[in-house]
Amino acid sequence: MSRAPSETEATQALREMFAAEAREVPVVQDLSGVTVRRARKLARRRFTVGGLAVTVAFVLTVAGIGVWRQWTTPVEQSDAAGSTGRVEFESDAQQQVPLGTGTAPLMVDFTVGNRLYDATNGSWRDLKGDAGSGVVRTNVGWLVGGATTVRLLRTDGTQVPLADAIDGWAVSADGSELAVVRGQTLQLNRLGSTGLQALASGPIPAGWRPIGFLATAVLLATTNRDQFAIWRRDGTFDRAAGLSEVYPSFQSDTFAVVPGSVGRPCLIRVSVSSGRLEREDAAGCHEFLERGATHAVVSPNGQNLATPFDGGLWVINLDRSVTAAAANGAAAPVWIAACASDADAVPVWQDDATVVTTFRGDLVACGVDGTQRTVQMPAGVSSGGRLVTIKR
Repeated sequence: MSRAPSETEATQALREMFAAEAREVPVVQDLSGVTVRRARKLARRRFTVGGLAVTVAFVLTVAGIGVWRQWTTPVEQSDAAGSTGRVEFESDAQQQVPLGTGTAPLMVDFTVGNRLYDATNGSWRDLKGDAGSGVVRTNVGWLVGGATTVRLLRTDGTQVPLADAIDGWAVSADGSELAVVRGQTLQLNRLGSTGLQALASGPIPAGWRPIGFLATAVLLATTNRDQFAIWRRDGTFDRAAGLSEVYPSFQSDTFAVVPGSVGRPCLIRVSVSSGRLEREDAAGCHEFLERGATHAVVSPNGQNLATPFDGGLWVINLDRSVTAAAANGAAAPVWIAACASDADAVPVWQDDATVVTTFRGDLVACGVDGTQRTVQMPAGVSSGGRLVTIKR
């Protein structure tokens, strides 16, 4: 069996290839796209790694002069993180990043049909009704949303009706507040174990629904998610044009997606610190953002974005992506970890350091340090189910 080339050898081979061919590339072309395509072609000819994902070097150009950027490394790289075989994925890859050894404990709840598995005490609970609009874990229990209702399933098994005849609902990042919309009125409430305490309410335009919070502001989107806005408890409603996606966050700034060149959406940083939803900084463009944009989720600390696509999952760091884009307009978002994942997975962060995703019927714990392990499921539980978002 032939020896698999090391990352250093692969990078050197690509440098030599680029040095020989760079003069042939017209300056007006998208140099980043050209070099990535050529690198992939060369990699497919030279590299054979039995049973592993198709691997290519992740190559970018410094704006206008075509100098390779170095492969992105974790914020605090360890030997373990450096040996996980992180790669950029081909869109047609038949296999994905191999899982690490060992298993991780189950720390995220999940639902199967109308039953909920409580990972904290290892027991099953009956959701006792419609849960079509989702289940969210909070400090006081689980918020269970039906088609037009939301209720609280407390840890003692009892239920508390919270709101009915609603058009949408969303809970704050720490699970302490609940926003509900009825028609053209938004009501903000404090969530407790006995029910809701009204905090503020105000009018909003027709057709808007809450999808989360940015700090203390309620984040809203139109029904088809082609427009985004914020609502503040003083009644201020402010919409931002030109955004394809905005992600809720505990922080006042977060990731958003905007259209880029064809097939290459771009990440940007947006902020509500001024009282409005405003664009702040570019954070890199990449084709994979288009595939996982609707399923991506921000970490509890607001620093990282887990985005699945048809080849795995990236954990993208916001600050490092902004810094890279400021230095090089052609830079892609900076990813600090890559893990196996289904393309249609809806990942859930169990804490700031680990996001859980699905992969071919299994659950995978993906660490921001680049490690990944299969999650140990309860005995007798078949594959499938839906992960429960954590807000606490």
